[in-house]
Amino acid sequence: MQRNAKLSLFSFLAIALSVFILYQVLSYFNFFRKNLTIINKTLYSSMLPEEKFKSTYTPKIKFSDKPVTKVNDVTLNILNTGNLTNVPMLLKAQRYYIPLTFICSKLNYTLDTSNNSISIYNDSNKIFLNETTYEKNSIKGTLRGNLLNNNGSYYISISDIEEIFDLFAVFDFQNKKINLIPNDVKEPEDSAILYSDKIGLIRFEDFGCGYTNVVDKNQTKIKIMANLLFSQGLKFHISWIPRFVVPSANFDNDLLTNDNIVNVGFVDVLDYALNKGGEIGLHGYTHQSGNDSSGTGEEMSKDVNSTEAETRAVIEKGIDTASALNIPISYYESPHYRDTEQQKKIISEYFQFIYEPYDYTKKNIYKPDDSHLFVPTPLGRIADPSTDTTRMVNTINEGDADTLNSFYYHPSIEIDYINFNLNGNKLNVNYDTRSPLQQIVKALKDNDYTTVHIDNLINK
Repeated sequence: MQRNAKLSLFSFLAIALSVFILYQVLSYFNFFRKNLTIINKTLYSSMLPEEKFKSTYTPKIKFSDKPVTKVNDVTLNILNTGNLTNVPMLLKAQRYYIPLTFICSKLNYTLDTSNNSISIYNDSNKIFLNETTYEKNSIKGTLRGNLLNNNGSYYISISDIEEIFDLFAVFDFQNKKINLIPNDVKEPEDSAILYSDKIGLIRFEDFGCGYTNVVDKNQTKIKIMANLLFSQGLKFHISWIPRFVVPSANFDNDLLTNDNIVNVGFVDVLDYALNKGGEIGLHGYTHQSGNDSSGTGEEMSKDVNSTEAETRAVIEKGIDTASALNIPISYYESPHYRDTEQQKKIISEYFQFIYEPYDYTKKNIYKPDDSHLFVPTPLGRIADPSTDTTRMVNTINEGDADTLNSFYYHPSIEIDYINFNLNGNKLNVNYDTRSPLQQIVKALKDNDYTTVHIDNLINK
C-alpha cells in the first residue's frame, strides 16, 4: 500500500513536471512567434521585464543649469510676413526662444496670463501652458524646451512653437534665418485598438551633428522622413551620437559648448522627431577613439575604454549631454556592438533597454534577468539600396516567425530621395516612392505590422 502511494506520488510529480515543461516550451515558442497582444500601444507578455528598473545615476548637468543668452543675428519669417530682424530672441541649450506675446500676436491668438495661469486661444484652439507641459484642445503634451520667464516675460522655443501652433521650421544657416510655415503633415489614424501577432522596430543609426547633418536642407529632410513615419502611424528610434568628432578635419562638435544655428537646427530635428513618434537613445558618446571619426571608430571594446572607470565615463558623458539638452533617452546601443560582457553589465546599471544583440545566436529579444531586455536588429541594415532594400522587403513579406522584424537605417542614404521647396509659403515635397524607407514602410503596412518603441516591450 505504501509502495503504491509512493508510485502514485512519483507519477503525479512526473506528470506535473512534464506539464510545466510543456507549458514553458509552448510559452517560449508562442512568444518568439510574436503572438503578442498590444493594447493601447502597450505590449504584454510574461517573457518581458518588469517596469521596476531605475538607474541610480543622477546626471551631473541639468537643463535648468544651462545659461540663457541673447541672440541678435537671427532673422525670422513667420507665415511669409517678411523678414523680422528685431525680434527679441534668447538661446538656451541649443534652442532659440522668442516672446510668447510676439508669436501669439503674429498668429492671431489671444494670450491670457491672469489668475496665475497661462492660456492661449483663438476661434479654433485653446491651449494651456505651464513651465514644462501644455494642453491643447484637451490633449496633453510635454514642452521640448520648457517655458522661460525672462524679466517677467514668457519665452517659448521654436520647437514648441512648431508643435503647439502646427508650424514647420525651415532653417537657413547661411543667412541665419528661420522660416515658420504651415505644417500640413497628415495625422495618423487612431491606434488605440487591439493588435496581435506582428511587431516591428525601426531605428535610425549613427545620428549626430556631423557630416550630412550639418547641412540645413538635410536637417529639413530628416524632419520630412519623420513626417512620413508619423503620417503612417509608425513609431521609430534614433540612435544619437551626442558629440561628433572628426580628428582629421579638426572637427569636434560638442553640443554643450558650441552654440550656433547649426546645432540649434539639429536639436530642433531631435525635438521634432520626438513629437512625431520618435524615441531617442544613446549610441555611445563620440562613437570613436583616437584618430578615428565618429560613426566609424570604436568606443567600447576589449581594447577601447575597457576599464570600469572608462566605460562609466563614456556612458555618463552621454547621459549628461542628454540631460543638459532636455532630450529624453530610453535605451543604449554600444558602437558597432563591440562591448564586452563586463561592459554590458555596466551599461545595464544605467539602462533597462539595450538595443543590440545579447549574442548573435539569438534573433529575437532576450531577457537576461527580470529587469533588462536586449533587442537585436536581425534584419540588419541597408548598405546598398539597390540590393539590400529588396532583401529587406522580401524578408518582411516572408515574415519569419522566429525572427524579430527589427532593422536599422542610416538617414544619410534616404536624403538623396527627397527634394523640397518653399514656394507659395508651404513645404512642397517631392519624395521618391522608390526610396528604401518608402518601400520598407509600404511592406510593413501591407503586412499589418505594428511598430513599437523599445520601452513598449515591458510588463506594466
